[in-house]
Order: sequence, then structure tokens, then C-alpha cells
Amino acid sequence: MPELKGIILGLWERVNRTGIKELTGFLDESDFFQAPCSVKYHLAKRGGLAEHSLNVFYLLHEKVNRYKIDIPEESIIICGLGHDLCKTNFYQEGGEPCSEAQYGYLCNLWAQKQGLVTEIRSDILLKIFNEDGQFQRFLPTASATILIDWLKNRHRDPFPELPVVYSVKDELPLGHGEKSLSVLQDFIKLTDSEKLAIRWHMGAWDLSDYSGRWAFNNANKMTPLVALLSTADFEAGNILEREGE
Repeated sequence: MPELKGIILGLWERVNRTGIKELTGFLDESDFFQAPCSVKYHLAKRGGLAEHSLNVFYLLHEKVNRYKIDIPEESIIICGLGHDLCKTNFYQEGGEPCSEAQYGYLCNLWAQKQGLVTEIRSDILLKIFNEDGQFQRFLPTASATILIDWLKNRHRDPFPELPVVYSVKDELPLGHGEKSLSVLQDFIKLTDSEKLAIRWHMGAWDLSDYSGRWAFNNANKMTPLVALLSTADFEAGNILEREGE
């Protein structure tokens, strides 16, 4: 993680625009380098957002060079590393709580099998059990699923590892590309091409109506950076960062 952080901050320092120091200060103080990139789709892990941003930068840089398109390095850095700044201070650990039915089933299994369970570490006890020795009601669905399988089929095995899971806590719901633009423009001035590319980096996944399709199509005609960034983002999430099935 420290190496990844150093690479990203080093790239931002190559951007010669007023406000870059303030932007990198914001990144350092925010959860950018600790946040996941999603709650379940790709890089849903600590540091996933920073890793994804660097992946997109590398892919975007490669595409620009391959097609010999005259796009400034600063734009590649800004779009690659800044397209998903909407996800800073956006996620929280914990995940969505399990349903009443799942929670009730888990508690019933625990009542039947807890006497057969080997010792559980004290840090786990404090994290997922309440003072009455029952599972916390806010236990995430993913954790409840693992615990149900363990109690049903492997209760004599050691207590299973529970993954860190996340849920969304969006305190400024501006949208996706729009919010990334807002964050960036709080610190630095963007070119029109950068604005268009970042706004539409989700491509067809961010088109809600006819006016959206019209604007997206026109943005693609105005600058190749729109297509380059949206495909780099798509390839990163669906090829480079795809987890094994």
C-alpha cells in the first residue's frame, strides 16, 4: 500500500496546475488510499479504489500511445487517477445487515451448535457477539452466510475468517461522473476534454434518458478522450480486476 500511494502521489505531482498540492493533501487526508472500489463487483477490498485508479491510468496511457493521439500527459493523469474520486469518503465498513429471516436462522443454529464449537478468539467475540452471547443484529449478510455454512457443515472446524465488507454511505449524492468532476474542480481547473471524459467515463452504464444519450454521443465526437477513458475503466474492472470464479 505505501508503494502504491507513493506512485499515485508522484504522478499527481507531475501535473503543473494551481491547486495540485491542495488536491494531494485532500487525497492523503481522505480515505482514498484505504477505500474499496466497490461493495462487491471489483476490488471490493481495502485499497481497491487506489489500485483501480492506477490500473485505469496505465491502460489510458497505453491507449493514447497506441493510437498516437495528441493528449497531454497531464490529462492522462487527471482522468486516469481522478475519474473515480466520487468514491472518496463514500463507503463504510460493515455491509448491509442480514435479513430478519437469515438472522433468526443463524441464531437458531448457534443455540443448537454452540456447545460443540471450539474456542473463539476474544477479538472475534467482541466484534460479532453482544453482551448476551448472541450474534450482533447488524451482522452483514456476507458474514451471516459464512457463519450459517460453518455451523451447519463445519462447526468442529476453527471459527471461519469473516471478510471485511462495505456498504455505501453517500453524503453528497451528485451522481457518479458529476461528483468526480465536483471534487476535482474544488481544487484544480480542468480542460473541456477532461470534463467530458470524466463525466462520461461510465459510458453506456450512465445513460438514463434520451438527453443523456445525446450528450454522451456528442461528447464522444468532441474528444477521443471520452472513449479512451471509458474503455480503460471498463477493461480495468472487467479484465484486470476480475476475480476468479
